[in-house]
Amino acid sequence: MMEKPSPAMHRALRQAQLYRYLVVRNDRLYYPGGNQPVCSLQTGLEMVRSGWLIVRDGRYEITSDGLHALDL
Repeated sequence: MMEKPSPAMHRALRQAQLYRYLVVRNDRLYYPGGNQPVCSLQTGLEMVRSGWLIVRDGRYEITSDGLHALDL
């Protein structure tokens, strides 16, 4: 069974779903063009380890497992 994402992870996954990817600035993840951080880089790396995000060309993109985690 997949573990349920924390509220911060859930917010970040929703933003990644909506904008298709997140970007790193100042050790935080932002949606493209955003000026408010979605979550910390550490939280983003935890989601990569969980398989919910993947880093591709410097962008953090949601995976199919990340989409399933949103439904939990």
